Amino acid sequence: MTATITASDRLWIPERRPIIAGVLGLITFVAFESFAITTALPVVARSLAAEEWYSFAFAGTVVTGLIGMTVGGSWADARGPVVPLKVGGALLLTGIALCAAAPGMPTFIAGRLLQGLGAGITSVVLYVVVAVLIPEHLRARMFGLFTTAWLLPSLAGPLLTGVIVETIHWRAVFVLAFVGSLVALASLLVLVAHRIPANRGGGRIVSQRLLWAALAAAAVFTLHIGGQQPALSRTILSSCGTALVLLAVTRLLPPGTLIGRTGIPRFVALRGLLGGAAAATDIYLTLYLQNRLGYSPIAAGAVIALGALGWAAGAWIQGRSTDKGRTASLIRIACALVLLGPVTALAVVTGVLPVGVAVAGCIISGIGMGIAFPQLTSTVLARTPTRHQGENSAALQLSESLGISVLLALTGGILAAAAIGGFSAVYIAVSAAAALALALALAPVR
Repeated sequence: MTATITASDRLWIPERRPIIAGVLGLITFVAFESFAITTALPVVARSLAAEEWYSFAFAGTVVTGLIGMTVGGSWADARGPVVPLKVGGALLLTGIALCAAAPGMPTFIAGRLLQGLGAGITSVVLYVVVAVLIPEHLRARMFGLFTTAWLLPSLAGPLLTGVIVETIHWRAVFVLAFVGSLVALASLLVLVAHRIPANRGGGRIVSQRLLWAALAAAAVFTLHIGGQQPALSRTILSSCGTALVLLAVTRLLPPGTLIGRTGIPRFVALRGLLGGAAAATDIYLTLYLQNRLGYSPIAAGAVIALGALGWAAGAWIQGRSTDKGRTASLIRIACALVLLGPVTALAVVTGVLPVGVAVAGCIISGIGMGIAFPQLTSTVLARTPTRHQGENSAALQLSESLGISVLLALTGGILAAAAIGGFSAVYIAVSAAAALALALALAPVR
């Protein structure tokens, strides 16, 4: 007997289509800029004669995103998603515009910082929009579409950026991102304002969590700066930064996240470890291909773009799974696949295997990420009371941002300190982070 599929089982019913399209449209253009910066930033740094600020110019959005995510979560819980979406979107657009017009690296970095603040607010609010407007049993599929929305930018973004940089100018990349984001944001705001009433029920927007987020951002900044200093200063600053990050994590993330406690804390910890490992793998592979092997921006971007195919495949695979009992198994498999990314990259930078192996490793790792992120997100939201959905949505993204920013700061310091074998040491550290995620996923439920 064939089961009947009702309207409640379909995601793309007419009343949901405009909202889904608006959310995915905004994500697409934010994703484009995120992938574009990987290809464009080496050219930007040379153009603005400030190559020493390369790493911080890249990580700036992640650092301020910590604050934005904290504000966005509490703001959406207290007042509804409409106003924070407006403010976050305005900051995002202003930051992109500053990057496009920057006369020097200080202005460019200021734009990146504003962009991160706006993107942090907006990303959390979009999760709340989904939680309010999409039924629980369809959210995993919706979050799978979030991953798929990164597919086209991840494939076309690096290649298109390389073409634009080489044939027009790097500023044109940011102009394109600005125009696309503006159109998508304006359309989404109109839809959300009509579907979700403002919540006047109260609740604090500015709280101690914001102060802890600011401390975390300052600690990550200290780690980045410390990694570029001489040995003694590097040790002191890195130690102080690490201690402050750990302290902030205990206040910003669910209790038990640092030790991977069973339940929501473990899922939040996995989000940070997997996000950091995947991002670092791609970022340093692009740098290695351009600086050590002499690849052009277009060629290096193409290598990374191929890996994005895995993300879409993984999202599709997990979206077809309707058995909630398979969540733990899917996450374990995903963690094992993600580990192959940095491991194969390590084999390439040490000269053991050709570049093609790293491409294959990135594709397989992407499959793991495409499976893991939607499953982690939908599981956390399903276990979260409605009044705390903004808070735990923020926790997931805070964990990812901290994982990325801390791992990049530490590996950036390794690369700066190591005259020989720097990339090998970097990928050993990244592989260790991915291996820790796998060990945590395999740990028994207590």
